[in-house]
Formats: sequence, structure tokens, C-alpha cells
Amino acid sequence: MEDRESTYASTVLELLDEYWIDLRGPLGARELAAFRAAGLRGSFAILSAWPPFGERASEREGRAATDRLRRELLLRRVRPIDVLAGSPDRKHREPSLAAALDDATARQLALAFRQDAYFWFDGEHMSIRWCDGSPDTLLPR
Repeated sequence: MEDRESTYASTVLELLDEYWIDLRGPLGARELAAFRAAGLRGSFAILSAWPPFGERASEREGRAATDRLRRELLLRRVRPIDVLAGSPDRKHREPSLAAALDDATARQLALAFRQDAYFWFDGEHMSIRWCDGSPDTLLPR
């Protein structure tokens, strides 16, 4: 079984049912244009509410948690953007939400939803921000 860092670092993002962004490679003009097309400009977080690495839950439970996260973002007057984050082979895909948040709020929400990590885009680079205080992982590795 892969470790959590390798699993997170090999994530593929699906945006707007038309853009496929592979975080194993560098983000270029095409990927940056996809973020802009989805309404993501500047820095943003990609958050999941699904059970953390290695835990199991039903599809219904995962969707309910994502709905709770969506409501939390809307309460903060932040428009969430739907993102499917998953494995390159698409065997694992979990609905996630991208949102223009500051890093402290993103971390707070990730912790509230018991996440191991969240993705952070600083306007140029994507990284994995670990909730346990481990050093960030700059992508691609």
C-alpha cells in the first residue's frame, strides 16, 4: 500500500467536467487557464470532507460531509467550486471543494472535517498542507 504522501501527491483534479489536472506534473498555462475558467484566481484551497486516508465510509456519508463543508463555506460568503480529486486510474474519486480562502481558514476547516491534509495553491504552485504539522509537500514531488 502506498503511503499517504505518495497517494496525495499523485492526485488528479477534475474541474467543470472538462479539465483534468494531474498534480504529478508541473502546472503550466493549460492548468492555470483551467483554474481561471473555474473562477479560481490567486490563492485557494482544495478541501475534502470525506474520511481521511485509510478510513472507510459509505458514499452517502461522504456526500453528507461534503454538503456540510459546502454550507460552512457559504456561511463564510465563499463560493465553493466542485472538484473531483482522485487517483490517476480514477478508481478512487472523492468530491472536494475549491475555495478562495486564506490559509488559516483552510487549515481550520480541514481540521474540523478531520482531514490529514488539504491542497493549497499560492497563485503559482500547488502544495499539500499537512494538518499534523508535518512540513508542506511542494508539488510535483
